[in-house]
Amino acid sequence: MPRLADPALPERRRSQILEAARTCFRERGFRQTTIEEICAEARISPGALYRYFHSKADIVAAIALDARAEAEAALDQLPDAEALVEGLAEVARAFLEAFDKDGDAALLSDIWAEAARDSLLAKALAERDRIARGRLASAIDKARRGGGIYPAMDSEEAAETLLTALEGFALRRALWRAGPISTSLRKFRTLALHVLKPKR
Repeated sequence: MPRLADPALPERRRSQILEAARTCFRERGFRQTTIEEICAEARISPGALYRYFHSKADIVAAIALDARAEAEAALDQLPDAEALVEGLAEVARAFLEAFDKDGDAALLSDIWAEAARDSLLAKALAERDRIARGRLASAIDKARRGGGIYPAMDSEEAAETLLTALEGFALRRALWRAGPISTSLRKFRTLALHVLKPKR
């Protein structure tokens, strides 16, 4: 009887490759790391790796985007206007915790810096940023239509401002090893209150 394909295998293999890449990047930096070294760490062949990623830039982008995945998923769950700021605070918490874990802050900072030089990586990150911005702008629009918030700028600009601030907090934490996440969350929440101006 033929063996049935394991439906969970692709996701397991993808995670295996990304974890191997993280290990290599932490040890040698992603500019010095080769595809062959990632394959050796993951114990797979280059052919197997290329079924999941087209290039090292694809792997680098996936690592950066996975760090935001939990926060971006939370954007789809943003509540109504009454609790929008609290929902945003939870999005911020998820993002900052993902950024802080396992010593990845410096690695993710390097990835963003590399995107300034690598157009393929920049394109991948820009597309994900467009999606996140759109999700947040939709939540702001919904709250605005319901009369629960009164932003001083349009929804796209408000979304971009809040995401830019959140990424700035994350980068400053990476650079200065700044205090507990709760401090950054308090500052972000205050900013969100001023940008969105919820109905009191």
